[in-house]
Amino acid sequence: MSFSVIFNEHELNELLDVTDLRRGVGSPRTNNFQRMGSSQLQRYLGHTKDNAVWEMDFKVKHDLINKRRELADMLDVDEPKALIFGDEPDKYAMAVPEGDTPLEEQVFLGKGTIEWIVVNGKSYSIDAKQFPFVDDEVTVENKGTDVAPLDIHTTFTSDADSIGFVSEDHIVQLGTAYSEDEENFVPSDKIINDYMGGQQKEHWRENVGRVRWRSDSGDNTSQIMGSIDWSDKKSAANVKTFGPIDKTKPGFWHGPTITRFLTNELPNFEAFHRFQFKPVDGYYGKKGAQGLIEINYADADSNFVMGFEMKDNTDTIEEITYSFFIGTTRIVEMKLPNKIATEGGGFYGSIQMTKIGNEFTFKLARLRGTPLKETWSVTKTYHNETVAMLNASRIDCFLSQWKNFTTMDLGLTHTRLTQINTEDDTMVPLTFYEDDELFVEGTTNRVYINGIRNDNYRVIGSSQFLEAPKGKSEYSVLTDGSYEGYLEMRERYL
Repeated sequence: MSFSVIFNEHELNELLDVTDLRRGVGSPRTNNFQRMGSSQLQRYLGHTKDNAVWEMDFKVKHDLINKRRELADMLDVDEPKALIFGDEPDKYAMAVPEGDTPLEEQVFLGKGTIEWIVVNGKSYSIDAKQFPFVDDEVTVENKGTDVAPLDIHTTFTSDADSIGFVSEDHIVQLGTAYSEDEENFVPSDKIINDYMGGQQKEHWRENVGRVRWRSDSGDNTSQIMGSIDWSDKKSAANVKTFGPIDKTKPGFWHGPTITRFLTNELPNFEAFHRFQFKPVDGYYGKKGAQGLIEINYADADSNFVMGFEMKDNTDTIEEITYSFFIGTTRIVEMKLPNKIATEGGGFYGSIQMTKIGNEFTFKLARLRGTPLKETWSVTKTYHNETVAMLNASRIDCFLSQWKNFTTMDLGLTHTRLTQINTEDDTMVPLTFYEDDELFVEGTTNRVYINGIRNDNYRVIGSSQFLEAPKGKSEYSVLTDGSYEGYLEMRERYL
């Protein structure tokens, strides 16, 4: 027989014809027994299941050398990938090739066998089903042949301390559960939650910010000029123009700044910004593209408290660096992994900066997918007694271009600032704000808030997983706030 075989989004049937496929029934099962004393009786203790092994015989005709190399490239993966067979195009299994894949060559004909290791021996529905919450209730119908994990998608329409999802057997609670007897956390205060569209323009001022990079470098001193495009269509503050320059003069970084002055000084805070750092023409515009984005927090006298920088200042190689600052000191400068810098046409992600007492924490994350989900991140924590005495009074963002070189598409898409009212980080509650997006991935048990992974949001003692048994099951939602959302399921098959 010969039919479609798609592995890791590659159609293998373009290179080979399947001649036999042995998938077996279910997963290998091992039963465990215990002999009872000296008698012949045995007690059943349970069983374990292993990954399944599927064997696929195939043949290759003509051009064996090139096809063998192409096939090797398609099978070369670092982790299990989706495997789809043509007789079940609506289902996939997570699989990885095992061992060698010998190819017996006879003139223009080659024969071989691929041994697939199928994780847990289970298949999944390609199409996910969504079950919206209605009046804090939802019914899920699972037509598969196995228990299926449930993804939780929630957008908060008000602030909330916690939210719980209750089934007959499980309670998954996230956020902060306050004690009835005492307030064992110190609540934080939301100061800013801007999605950086045109409605937020009046809260920000253009071209009055302080620049950190090359602020005093003679002819190469960075210059503030240009303007911002406050577009409701993009829900972002993107660069409209970088300003005019004389190409015959020495080069310098130039572009607009946006500044937000705070009503009150913040001794302790958590700042969260989503931003874009991509070549104007995506991956194809990368060659020669350069750009610089700074996000700095400063006190009332414009002294830097902490900051972040991402920069591409070379037109010969793909190299993007990021830096974290405490006060005026660059604490760390590192290169983005090439895959992270270029995948998807450039970098879209977030920077989170937290100051609690003398502790300064930075988390840079790459965000992708729908919903947005952290796919790479780096977190660094440092201590500084001197800068700990400074209070944040303003936010400055510098979006700039080098000379007249090909530029980046630069912009802020979200700014959230929270005042932390304690210097004990164990007393800071993990709660939800209006417009926060909560995503709990059922297959991995990971928790994402606005795309950023934070498993600490799980309330200790609550269930770890939310699952749907075969058939219909009921679920309830308990929260002190308001929300909208749904449960999502991919049916699973033995």
